Amino acid sequence: MKPSQQQQWPKWNQVDWPTTLFLTITPVVGLIGTGVAIGVEGFSWGMALFSLIFAALTNLSITAGYHRLFSHRSYDAHPVARWILVFIGTSAWQSSALKWCTDHRKHHAEVDTDEDPYSINRGFWYAHLGWMFFKPAEDFKIHCPDLEKDPLLRFQHNHYIKCAIAVGFLLPWLIGWMVGYPLTGLFMAGALRIGLTQQSTFFVNSLCHTFGKRTYSDQITARDSLFVAVLTHGEGYHNFHHKFQIDYRNGIRWWQWDPTKWTIETMKYLGLASKLRTVSPTEILKARLHMESITLTSRGYSQEKLEALKAKVLHAQVRMKKLKEDYAHLKVEYRRLKADYAKKTAEWQEHSRESIERMKTEITLAKLEFRYSLKQWKALVKSPVPVAIS
Repeated sequence: MKPSQQQQWPKWNQVDWPTTLFLTITPVVGLIGTGVAIGVEGFSWGMALFSLIFAALTNLSITAGYHRLFSHRSYDAHPVARWILVFIGTSAWQSSALKWCTDHRKHHAEVDTDEDPYSINRGFWYAHLGWMFFKPAEDFKIHCPDLEKDPLLRFQHNHYIKCAIAVGFLLPWLIGWMVGYPLTGLFMAGALRIGLTQQSTFFVNSLCHTFGKRTYSDQITARDSLFVAVLTHGEGYHNFHHKFQIDYRNGIRWWQWDPTKWTIETMKYLGLASKLRTVSPTEILKARLHMESITLTSRGYSQEKLEALKAKVLHAQVRMKKLKEDYAHLKVEYRRLKADYAKKTAEWQEHSRESIERMKTEITLAKLEFRYSLKQWKALVKSPVPVAIS
């Protein structure tokens, strides 16, 4: 379906009031409640730090868990990592992973069309928040066949509200109560954290489709922005993500702000993640050169010359990649030969040492034999009468 220039919001009789009230009241309650909690209990740097860490983990459980792991299968995770991501992700109050992934996969499949659940064409605020104010279509069904087989995700989906209350509110309240700040735990680490982390995630649907550059494709509204990446734990390089969905990275350069990528790489280092999927550097460069050639063509450059230069750049990249691979192989081979040489040298040294020791023993025995024989000879010489020779 073609994207609409200006799609209409659903009718007000379709409003999902529980969701609408929760999304709008929770951050207000969190902000006011935090102020009251500080007034009653005093300010706690420990609880503030806990709230900040819990908020960061909440965001990462969505970006690294719901998004890159479950929605896009861009890497494999150890069962322990999956459990942690689902457990903390539940506290975000962004629905179950199965519901979240169903919406998100449809967003990618139908981006910028009437079928896109949070199409930016309906307006910034609709994409940011408004789409959740309305009840899902009557024919809405969970559609993630690969994920529906996972008992952990099925359990979370079937018991989501109870789990979300327990992890989102009761857990921070309990931790606060254990250190003498129950209200701070409930409102700062609970409601306020939920409200703020939700806005960070919602920016991916709104800001990421509004501000920034279309670096790899002009066929989609998604854009790349460092500023938005900072607000969304690395999801701001969104044009790249929509063009290359399977890649576990959004920021592909080492210096690009992508804490989610760094988290996944840390998980791999700890043995909690594997099979991190990436797109070929050649494909990425092709897409970028294509977009840049459009700009250069509009400035009057010859399309034919640009294509020739583009081919030259791609050829050089392929050659450089091949040389790097050959160099890496050569280093491995060199280390192997060096190790073999060291091993053989050690064996030769051991063999030589044993031979030397054996010869020293033989020399000693030969000396003893020589001295004994010489002594016998001298005894013959000194004897006045013949003596029997043994």
